[in-house]
Amino acid sequence: MKLLFQSDDYGFTEAITYGILKGIREGVIRNTGLFTNMPSSALAASHIKDHPECCFGVDINIVAGRPVSDPLKIPGLVDEHGVFIASTQRNLSINSQNEKVADPFIYEEVVLEARAQVNRFIELVGHKPEYLHPHSVMTDNLVRALRDVAREFEIPFSMEFLANNGVHFVSNDWNPKPFNLDVQSKTDVTHNTLRVLPEVLEHEASIIICHAGFVDDAVLENSTYSLIRVKDLAMATSPAVKEYLNEHQIELITYRDLM
Repeated sequence: MKLLFQSDDYGFTEAITYGILKGIREGVIRNTGLFTNMPSSALAASHIKDHPECCFGVDINIVAGRPVSDPLKIPGLVDEHGVFIASTQRNLSINSQNEKVADPFIYEEVVLEARAQVNRFIELVGHKPEYLHPHSVMTDNLVRALRDVAREFEIPFSMEFLANNGVHFVSNDWNPKPFNLDVQSKTDVTHNTLRVLPEVLEHEASIIICHAGFVDDAVLENSTYSLIRVKDLAMATSPAVKEYLNEHQIELITYRDLM
């Protein structure tokens, strides 16, 4: 059995960056994707070079911070200040739609910004990302745009790549949206993960995606996922989780191993 353990949002903030680095050094994180448009992106890119064992992709972020491309060219993605429209607003918009309502994302705008973020990744890291992964929201136009940009750069689009390789997504029923702080504080991610890990034994390859990290003011200002990141990090470094993987001879893998 093989497990691709992934923690998203690397570079979102300094606290998230250092939390994921801890999860790589001391835990089971073997795949992470960079936010290229945040103030902490360059810092994050510099530190990941010390961890060649970690498969390093790009998380295309179009819901937090400022865009890499010219905001005047992507008016449907930003507000009047040139800042991305938050995922909470996007999710409310998407959840209220029916089949007759237009996709809130304009394909061409997503392509433009995703392409700019991949190029920024190359500038920061010195090579192409090893995979491309969506962040927070999913619509038909968004998925199509990210898939096409991934093909343009000849890198795997995570959702398509994992499906084509028959990778099983391990259940995660404890991260609701919205996810208020009281619920986050009471959520035992380690216990919940140990509860669903037996699914890995039933498949040749599986994936667990978490959002490990420490918490700083930037997290609280920019993400509804805050306290839960600390819980995810505790799970990713948990002796109990590592012991389960060892006892059941579950091999930690990366996207590289599936190519």
